[in-house]
Amino acid sequence: MALSLSACGGGGGGTKSGGTASFALTDAPICAGLRSVFVTVTGIQLIGPSGTYALSMTTPMQVDLATLTNGQTLALGNISVPAGTYQQVRLILASNNGNGPNLANYVIDSADIPHPLTTPSAQQSGYKINGQFTVAANGQANLVVDFNACRSVVMAGNSGKYILKPVLNLVDDEQAGSITGFLPAVDVGAVVMAEDSQGHILKTTFAAPGATAGDPWTFTLAPLPASSTGYNVVIAPPSTLVSASTTLSPNFAPDVILNVPVAAGAPATVLGTQAQPLQVFDSNAIDQTYTGSVTLSAEADTLFVAQETLPGGGPVISIAQINGVENDSKPLTDSYTLTVPTVAPYVGTFGSSITLQQLASAPQVTIQSYASDGEYGSTNQYGSMSQPATITISGTSDTTFEHMLAHSPSSPGPTHSVA
Repeated sequence: MALSLSACGGGGGGTKSGGTASFALTDAPICAGLRSVFVTVTGIQLIGPSGTYALSMTTPMQVDLATLTNGQTLALGNISVPAGTYQQVRLILASNNGNGPNLANYVIDSADIPHPLTTPSAQQSGYKINGQFTVAANGQANLVVDFNACRSVVMAGNSGKYILKPVLNLVDDEQAGSITGFLPAVDVGAVVMAEDSQGHILKTTFAAPGATAGDPWTFTLAPLPASSTGYNVVIAPPSTLVSASTTLSPNFAPDVILNVPVAAGAPATVLGTQAQPLQVFDSNAIDQTYTGSVTLSAEADTLFVAQETLPGGGPVISIAQINGVENDSKPLTDSYTLTVPTVAPYVGTFGSSITLQQLASAPQVTIQSYASDGEYGSTNQYGSMSQPATITISGTSDTTFEHMLAHSPSSPGPTHSVA
């Protein structure tokens, strides 16, 4: 891969001392219904106080995001830049240039059929990732672009077209760590999520089978920003995510390990061992399917998350998530179908020995609806702004999706109107 560095917009002025910015790419598991998500990266831009600096790849790099899970990363390259603080990175993708067999960006569905992936603004302004980091003089900043393909690929209503509206995070690897763990050999891949106390899912992966039959399954959540107070790790059935198993129906109770610490630059925090993996799941879970929809005042992409609040004023945990299904007709609506186990979760606190105890009763399931900030184009097919002013981005954990509503649904769930 050949790289070139250019400066524009006032770049190149100021201090003569410089450092290096190194970039890598990683992903969360892609969603059910897709086997692969291919994107072709042509460059990266760094936005700083003295201008814009660009890493341009003379040979574009194509990657299947589905291969970059469980801590796997793809190196994109290094560039030399002036020392200083940078506020934003932009990821530039190649253009598809038609619908031929050599597409730069495309998805493969569960029937192994490829579909072009539309990437609005990816070739011009690129996909922006806000996140402040510092490049020290004669130093190196190691940065990981975390690409959440599950939340990024949206099917455009009944048209059958797939659109990339990327959910991206930027992680400074020097300020990050990881969580890894061992699970019993089970017949279904578990989804593993690192969450904050409000149930915001900060990193997702799935358990992968061991090298031989009967070996414990393993998972890695990385990179995760360092945290002394820790993350809540939720191990849940794969109702909406592709995993190593072909069985997607939930058949076990969730496990929750509270306050799992992550230290920067330290070995991974380990849950369980090869000889003693975390306890066997309750395989007598009863499934419940929740359905519903939201009516939107402007075009937006929605995310639906099934959550439970642990008793005694405990934290909120998320046990499943799914993208909304768009309706092409007015009024603008997004619908969902989420299947989750209704059995009580097993809960324990991180320590030298982790004991998981099942709650006396299952907490009430709440479906949270989130809407994206819509960072593509300027108008949609209805003439409305695709960056609706009614959606405000806030929160310290999930800054791409803003909470819109919550309800405790029956099955089927009610329809809600969102301003």
